[in-house]
Formats: sequence, structure tokens, C-alpha cells
Amino acid sequence: MLKTTGIIVLGAGLCTLAAFAEQPAAPQPDAGSRVGVYDSRAIAIAFVGSELYHATDGKQLAEMMAEYDKAKAEGNQKRMAELEAWGEAHQELLHKQGFSTAPVDGILEHIADQLPKIKEQAGVDGIVSKWDTEALAKLQATEQVDITMLLVEAFKPTDQQKKWAIEAQKHDPVPLEKMEGHKH
Repeated sequence: MLKTTGIIVLGAGLCTLAAFAEQPAAPQPDAGSRVGVYDSRAIAIAFVGSELYHATDGKQLAEMMAEYDKAKAEGNQKRMAELEAWGEAHQELLHKQGFSTAPVDGILEHIADQLPKIKEQAGVDGIVSKWDTEALAKLQATEQVDITMLLVEAFKPTDQQKKWAIEAQKHDPVPLEKMEGHKH
């Protein structure tokens, strides 16, 4: 079985998979406006195991694993190596998203149609990861409103996912530089 593209455990048994590539960050709000901030780790946790995950990234994982099994059955070492490299790169990204401060823009793209309503509900002009210190530094005068749980709810998480998303926010993230090349 393809261990590197297998289901990745994040925390207390949480499994996740990100999109092929992260999407560019959303436009930043103007200084002086209210900005919604979120803990990206909670977003990654909420996404995993959701119906949306199973219809998108989880489906992609299953397809890649089936492709790996086919390549293995055919003895196609080159394709197996390509799929293993894909799995390793994504496993590293997933760990950075679930344990550290890596952007989750690709995950948020899955709920892009819900973001205007979430922003309106929170009374914010834009959203920024609370870990994006560069964007937040540009918005020093901006009032920050934590919208993490509004975003979490958009993924319709299970009670357990919600519990893990809340718990993750109680702990400091692993510094991103410590996650470089880290494999679980």
C-alpha cells in the first residue's frame, strides 16, 4: 500500500488532504477596516472528513492510491516513484497546515461561495490568517475579529472535528521552519 499517500493523521486521528496546489491569497482588506482573522489549523481540521473533503481532495487521494496500486501491479516503478513523490509533498503540506501556520487558501477555495455571507455575518471587510504576520502588519489599525469558528462551521464538521478544531486553537502552532522536511 502506498504509505506516503495514505490517510495522514493530524492530531487525535484526524485525516486530511489538501488540493494539488495552494491558491493565491485572497485580496487583503484596506487599512482601517475590520478584518476577520482565523486559525488556519482549525480550518484544515474542519475540512478533513467533511462531505466536501470526500467529494474533492479525498476523492483525489483515492484516485491516486488506485493509480499507485495499478502501477505497482504493472511493475511501473517510474510511475510508482512519481506518485510517492506526490504523496510525500502533500503529506508535508498537510502537516504544515494541520500543525503549523501554512496557508489554507486552497481549502478555503472550496467554500468561496460562502465567504461573502460569512464576512457579512461577522461584519468584516476581508479575511486573513492570524498567522499571516505580513498582511496583519499592513493592517495595524484594523480591528481584528476572530471568525475561525464561522469558517469551521462552513465545512459542516462532525462533533469530533469541531472539538479538534477548538482544541487546536488552545495550543501554539509548531513553528513553520521546524516543519520543513519533517515527515510523520
